[in-house]
Amino acid sequence: MDKTEISYFFIPKSIAIIGASSKDGKVGNTVIKNIINSQYKGKIYPINPNDNEILGIKAYKNILDVSEDIDIAIFVIPSKLVVPVVEECGKKGVKGIIIITAGFKEVGGEGVEREEKIIKLAKQYHMRIVGPNCLGFICRSYNGSFAHGTPKKGEIAMISQSGAMLTGMLDYSLGQSYGFSCNISLGNKADLGAVEFIEYLAEDDDTKVIICYLESINDGSRFLEVVPKAAKKKPIIILKSGISEAGARAASSHTGSLTGSDTAYDLAFEKSGVIRAKTIQDLFDYAEIFLYQPIPKKNSFAIITNAGGPGIVATDAFSNENLKLSEFSDSILHTLRNNLPPEAAIFNPVDIVGDAPPERYVFALKTIFGINDNNSEKHKDKDEITAEGALIILTPQAQTDPNRAAKLIEETISKYLKDKTMVCSFIGDISINEGKQFLKKNHIPCYQFPDNAAHSLKTMINHGKYLEQSKIPSDLKQFNVKRERVKRIIKKVRNDKRTVLMSYETVKIFECYGIRSPKTKLVRTPRQAMEIQPKIGHSVMKVVSPQIIHKSDVGGIALNISTPEEASKAYIQIVNSCKKYGPQNARIYGVEIQEMINYTEKEKVTELILGMSRDSQFGPILMVGAGGIYANFLKDVSFALSYKFNEENAKKMLQNTKIFSLLQGVRGEKRSDIESIIDVLLRLSQLVNEFPEIVELDINPLLSFIEGYSAVDIKITISKEEI
Repeated sequence: MDKTEISYFFIPKSIAIIGASSKDGKVGNTVIKNIINSQYKGKIYPINPNDNEILGIKAYKNILDVSEDIDIAIFVIPSKLVVPVVEECGKKGVKGIIIITAGFKEVGGEGVEREEKIIKLAKQYHMRIVGPNCLGFICRSYNGSFAHGTPKKGEIAMISQSGAMLTGMLDYSLGQSYGFSCNISLGNKADLGAVEFIEYLAEDDDTKVIICYLESINDGSRFLEVVPKAAKKKPIIILKSGISEAGARAASSHTGSLTGSDTAYDLAFEKSGVIRAKTIQDLFDYAEIFLYQPIPKKNSFAIITNAGGPGIVATDAFSNENLKLSEFSDSILHTLRNNLPPEAAIFNPVDIVGDAPPERYVFALKTIFGINDNNSEKHKDKDEITAEGALIILTPQAQTDPNRAAKLIEETISKYLKDKTMVCSFIGDISINEGKQFLKKNHIPCYQFPDNAAHSLKTMINHGKYLEQSKIPSDLKQFNVKRERVKRIIKKVRNDKRTVLMSYETVKIFECYGIRSPKTKLVRTPRQAMEIQPKIGHSVMKVVSPQIIHKSDVGGIALNISTPEEASKAYIQIVNSCKKYGPQNARIYGVEIQEMINYTEKEKVTELILGMSRDSQFGPILMVGAGGIYANFLKDVSFALSYKFNEENAKKMLQNTKIFSLLQGVRGEKRSDIESIIDVLLRLSQLVNEFPEIVELDINPLLSFIEGYSAVDIKITISKEEI
């Protein structure tokens, strides 16, 4: 996207307020006051048919009465009047409209129709829309909202789908050290959504961190295209409420039932480099640390505390977050032991004990990070310094001076440790508040409790790993497959008015994509059964009927078929039994003969489950894990989006399961053919990407051997409507 496409929302040369009012208490009055009070430098055009002047500015009856060009128009008129005025804006050549007015899609009925009409008009006249039903738009150049006051300017961009959430978060932020480059209320997202603004803000020099509150994402494919590129440039932190459709609906397959309620968003955020906040507190904690602190180059931290208990709590928190405590060199340990009280703990965490004056914090910091008091430089031997950052804990004890400690800690960090990730936790309230605020004002995050600090540090470590990753390959592996044959199979199923494929059909599709499964053939007569059985070998025979789901209950299965004669007899027996005991309306297509896999002939067999469930926003979600009859009970599974799915993604999926250890071999067992499982995952990904009509797919079990595999039981479900 060309950055200038929506730049007029951020730096408009002129603004029209449609519904501007001179009466206090009116939204139209608040909006125009906010624009004036935010010291907007461009031209302001109040539009109101009943006033000639509003707040000392000439007013116009209609936007078409304005002779000059207008970049954006802000709507604060009743919803029933919006549609014709949107058309007037189009005729006037307005570039963008911000519709604060409510009464559209969110109210249903006529509101839906009104929203559809403004979308159509906006496209017709090449206008972009923010809203409707939003708080407005606040950026460095103006405050075009009905928020109470204007937030502090800073380098955090905040995007919110909820206007009420935005006002609450703005009010919270007034007591913090940071400010905002913009505050964007999305409302109904009739046109512009979070993705478009993230794309713009990734190139905005005034923005260092992007935070969002979202309830939904409308275009998952565009999100997956745009956001990973933006996340390489700036941290993107999203608080997502609600659940995905994939998890909310009742699922008929194993994959669908095992996919969690929020799995799709978790996977999309992880793949895109998005930092996911679970709470509003997380949202701002993460924003602050990314805004002011460098991303640590490695996972290695020191803890300095003046109390043993909080030090233990911090250590537990670090362990829970998989944060590593630095190991100090003998030289550092020797210096700490010789200069700290005898009762002090010198191994990480460093406990400088409760009577510690502020200077003792400074000493510990300088020692751990190799700062020489004689020349104020770090030790020449950099190998001694293993800590990449530190958590400094202070509890208000009788001898503690929190304010002076805060000042000396800040002075030390700002002078010597700007390249290290430094955070504090001043535990308490009244007695430590001034020191805490001093640290935050000077860009050192200070948390209420150590576990909050650990949580934020782990987030930085994770984002650092994302930034180190190589770019997603554009030349993803493509297999030579038979797409046209698959199209014909699916068309035949749809013509038969079915959505669930028969086993012999799924086997044919897998053959087209090079996925091995037991030989399977459909036979329609006893004679065909005799002819086909020798080609299959030792086999199982199963009735083929959409109406017969539990085949064994009606005598629809015969095992251990070894000769043509047995196949002929089994065919007759299966068909007769199903006609007698099966549903009266059962349509019997015939009987399939399938190769039986003899487990005992294999040195090692591991049962896996592989599958796919299609999310409405982000597309196919792949699954792999422990299979067999206990798949739903064990729930040892891992998920990944099939979007730009590569070999590394497949490996990571397997490694995230417990059964991966069994595949590698335990207690002297040989290693399973892990490479072949990865190959199946890649082929499945290509299949479901190329055929969006496949909505669910299961292989349970996929038998993994020391060499090779076999996809034994396959289920494929297609959409009711053609895609």
